[in-house]
Amino acid sequence: MRKINEVQVQFHLGAAERRIPAGRACHLQETDGAIAVLVRHGEATQSFITRMNELHRVILGAEGHWAQHWNAGTDRVDAAPKGLGIATVEWAIVPSSRMPRGVECLPLEEPGRFVWAIRAGSATPQLCAEMNTYLARITGDGLWVQHWDAA
Repeated sequence: MRKINEVQVQFHLGAAERRIPAGRACHLQETDGAIAVLVRHGEATQSFITRMNELHRVILGAEGHWAQHWNAGTDRVDAAPKGLGIATVEWAIVPSSRMPRGVECLPLEEPGRFVWAIRAGSATPQLCAEMNTYLARITGDGLWVQHWDAA
């Protein structure tokens, strides 16, 4: 059975690293209504992780632009993207000179597209690439969907 949930995302730096596969920068654990993003030490700064948590609380909670289509399955987020292209969400590293002073990341959103502009040095290219693969699956294949009428 499939249901639609409000969602939460919580990033954790260095927590439960034994659950992150060898050679990987991160691992996502999805549950009914939430995703925990486990990030290996050295793959992101703590200030970046803190800011991502703050921004996700606003975007997913107060604004309610995203919802989870839930149907239990152990490999939902780990399955290869099917390439359905329902929405595009990506992490993009931006040179520090192109970011406002002191800003780790900026969310840029419009219907069907969401880009996290990430200050160079805040997250590694490997972490960004892995997150982009997860996001292609989660949002591109419709596991999570935008709800612009929610705001």
